[in-house]
Amino acid sequence: MVAREPSILFDPARCVGCVACSQVCPTKAIRVAAGCAVVKPELCIDCDACIRACRYDAVQARLSSPADLARFKYKVAIPSMTLYAQFGRDIHPSQVLHGLTRLGFDRAYDMSWMNEMVAGAIDASFSEMEGPWPKISVTCPAIVRLVQVRYPDLLANLVQIETPRELAAKVLRRRVAAEQRLDPQDIGIFFITPCTAIMNSIVAPVGLEQSNLDGAFAISEICGPLLKAMKLGGAEERDDQISRAGIRWAMSGGELMGMRNTNTMSVHSLRDVQYVFDHLEAGKFQSVDLIEAYICPDGCISGGLTIEGRYAAGRNLQHIGRRLGTQSLFKEEKVRSLMREHFFDLEEEIKARAVRPVAQDLRRAIALERERQELLARLPRKDCAACGAPDCATLVEDTLRDEAKIDDCIFLRLARCEEAAAKRGEGSR
Repeated sequence: MVAREPSILFDPARCVGCVACSQVCPTKAIRVAAGCAVVKPELCIDCDACIRACRYDAVQARLSSPADLARFKYKVAIPSMTLYAQFGRDIHPSQVLHGLTRLGFDRAYDMSWMNEMVAGAIDASFSEMEGPWPKISVTCPAIVRLVQVRYPDLLANLVQIETPRELAAKVLRRRVAAEQRLDPQDIGIFFITPCTAIMNSIVAPVGLEQSNLDGAFAISEICGPLLKAMKLGGAEERDDQISRAGIRWAMSGGELMGMRNTNTMSVHSLRDVQYVFDHLEAGKFQSVDLIEAYICPDGCISGGLTIEGRYAAGRNLQHIGRRLGTQSLFKEEKVRSLMREHFFDLEEEIKARAVRPVAQDLRRAIALERERQELLARLPRKDCAACGAPDCATLVEDTLRDEAKIDDCIFLRLARCEEAAAKRGEGSR
C-alpha cells in the first residue's frame, strides 16, 4: 500500500496558529504546534474544510508541478466538468479543451461521456446489488475517505463501481498509445481538479491498485493562462461529443439526474453528510436506493481550488448544458455489454483506514477509558483549542498516546500559577 501523505501543506510564514482550521476539521486531523498548524495524514480525509476556514492563505494544496509534465513524451489533460463553469455562460466546452492544448498538453479530452456511462451502469446494477441499503456513490474521494475513517460500518454501502475520471483515463491511455504508437508509460494523463482530494486519490488510490492518472493541476492555477489561450480562438464547437447529462455531475444532484431510478437522495456539505451518515448508522434511510454525497456545499463547483463562485458556476453550467443536445451519447446495450466484461468494477475492496488504536487489548482499553474520564474531568471543557488540539477530548486522546501533555491546557497552567502565587502570598505574611 502506498504511504499516505496529506493533500495539504501549511505555510509557516503565513500561519498565525489561530486554530480556525483545526476546529473545522471533521476528523480532528490538525494540531497547532510552535505557532503553526500541522496535519496528521492518517486522519485527513482531504475535505478542503481547512482551506476554506483559513483567512491567511496559509493552507496550500499538494499538486503536480510542471516538472511532472516533463517526465512524459505525450501529455493529456482531462478537465473536471467544473472547469467549464469558470468562464461565464457563453464558453463552449470545446473552447476549454482547445485552450488546454495551447498550454502545453498534446491533447485534452472531455469525460462527460464517461459520466453518462457510469450513471447508466449504476442504474442498471440495482437489480443485481445486494444490501445493505442505501448504496453510497464513490464519486467524491473525500466521502470515501470519510467513510473509511469515521463510518467503517458503512463500507459495505459504497457502490462498487469505479469513478468516471479513472475509467476515462484508463480508456484514453489505451487509445492514445494505439493512435500515437507510444509506450503507455510515456503518456502522462493529468486531471484538472477543483479540490485537493483528487490528488490524493491519485497518489494513494482506494479501490484500485494504481491510479490511471499521473497527477493533477488545480483549476485555480490554470484558469488565468487558460482564459488567455481561449481568447486566441481556433476551437471548433462540437456538441455531438459533449454529454449534457455528463457535465451536470459537477453540481450536487447531477449524478442522479442521468438515472432512471428516482428513489435516490443527494446530500452535500460536510455537516449534512455527517448528519445523514450518523442516521444511516442508526438504521435510517434504508428505503432509499442510492445516496449521492459530496463534501463540498454544492458539489464539485464549490471545490476549494476553483475561481468562480458556486452560485455563478452553477448558473453557468446549467446554461452551457441547455445549449448542448439532449440525445444520449451511448445506448444502454453498450453499457450492459461493458458491465458483463466487468469494465466498471472496482479492482479492490475498500477497507477501513487503519488509525492507530490507543489500546491493543480489552484490559488495557478498560484502564485507558478510566484514565480518559479522569483526565477529562481535570479539564475545563471549554474546547478553546489554545493547547493546539481542536478540543479537550482530543487533547486527552493525544495525551494517552504520549503525543501531548495534559498540562498543555492553559487553564490548568493558569490555575497552577494562581495556586503558587497564593502560597507565596501566604508565606510572605
